[in-house]
Amino acid sequence: MTISSYELFLVLVIGQCLFLIFAIQYIPKKHTGANRMIQYLLAIYIFFLTERVFISELERDFYLQYGYLINIFYLFIGPLVYVYIRRLLFYKNESYRLAIRHYLPPLLYFGYCLFHIYHYDAVRHSRSYFHTFLLCNELLFFVSISAYLVKSNRLLNYYLDQEVQALALHQTIVKYVKIILVCLLLYMVFWLLGIVERFVIKLPIDIGLIYDISCLIFGIQIYIIGFYSLKHPEVFKIRFPAANPGGTKKRPQLASTDITKIQDLLDRFFREDKGHRNPELNLSLLASQIDTTTNKLSWVLNNRYQKTFYELVNEYRVEDFALKIKENKHKEFTVISIAYDVGFNSKSTFYKAFKAITKMTPSEYIRKVEDVKKT
Repeated sequence: MTISSYELFLVLVIGQCLFLIFAIQYIPKKHTGANRMIQYLLAIYIFFLTERVFISELERDFYLQYGYLINIFYLFIGPLVYVYIRRLLFYKNESYRLAIRHYLPPLLYFGYCLFHIYHYDAVRHSRSYFHTFLLCNELLFFVSISAYLVKSNRLLNYYLDQEVQALALHQTIVKYVKIILVCLLLYMVFWLLGIVERFVIKLPIDIGLIYDISCLIFGIQIYIIGFYSLKHPEVFKIRFPAANPGGTKKRPQLASTDITKIQDLLDRFFREDKGHRNPELNLSLLASQIDTTTNKLSWVLNNRYQKTFYELVNEYRVEDFALKIKENKHKEFTVISIAYDVGFNSKSTFYKAFKAITKMTPSEYIRKVEDVKKT
């Protein structure tokens, strides 16, 4: 048996999967609920990649009769990805699990595989049977994973809209989840191309190359998980201490002198130093900049400003953006470049924050400013 360089790459990815499964297990203070899901996903990826490496070595009849059993695991990818993202984002509900009906498709598919194995001798020479069987297989997996991909994306959007963010880790986790979903989306695109090429119309790209690219995307996804486990291990750890079983203690009132001092420092930091223009600004960095603790700063934000950290920072950023529009900066630079200049680090975050604060879109605001100048 000779192994090509591509197959060697897949073997290395399999090794990476095994390493991550054990490495994540021994992360101290690990986020057990979410990490268990990613370990299950890594195990499924091992099955998938192993099949790609050794499929050519299997006897044809044996594979056609028993090989489809491994596909049962692929029907778990969608539910596992969704549960993983939900447990990761909504850390307080790390024991969340889907209703049993979500796992019925794999069980029903397993039942049909047993039926297929039992009746294989009767259908082994039927091209129409295998054509229909394979098409139904591909469509079933594609629809299942795509449905949970959409569901996971909606969950991420809900998190961004509703969840109160007070940690710098928020941005890292969101970026990590987005990368995972983008990789899965790319994989589904190539899966769809494979279905079209195999059952609908011949494409200029070879079906084998399509499957190889799909495996490559899986490999990239694995290395991304590996990168985050080394570079940002906090993603895989519990982010907040467990609730006090004896009841939460009420945060003590700050002295009025401390409150006034922090408010003055915040005003100077944002209005004079334009500290909100730093796209990496977070609660702990702001606390260090104004020489206070995160607990005191959080108390002032919650009880005096009655805003979250990101709500306050985005208000200053939007105010800064509005001032630049009044100075006609939009005639020299694009709207997005101005948004980045005042501290926003993504187009979607800027538009969402601007609409929430001003009740209008940036283009509507610009037209309003220009109309005022004409009068």
